Amino acid sequence: MKWLFHVVREADLHWDEHGFYAPASLGREGFVHASYKDAVLESARLYFAPGEPLRVLVIDPRKLEARIEVAATPRGSMPHVHGPIPHAAVREIALADVAAHDDEIA
Repeated sequence: MKWLFHVVREADLHWDEHGFYAPASLGREGFVHASYKDAVLESARLYFAPGEPLRVLVIDPRKLEARIEVAATPRGSMPHVHGPIPHAAVREIALADVAAHDDEIA
């Protein structure tokens, strides 16, 4: 099983009063975009301006109540989380720390 990664602007990282993260994409598209470790840096490069303050949510899929679907995308298979993400399932790290993080859950 793999860790899931979600890149977010620091200014857009908000936890609701119940401890859940639900970005605008969840309301618009019905899911939270995530990626696997090997695609995180490319995602940041493609979707965020250089130097923009970013955080990476490392998500433990075992702690999610929401459904996870792996979708075929032009960039390869990407996980989509179909529901809000509880803070208890997340570890926040800097983009620079992604390379040192494990890909597989031990």
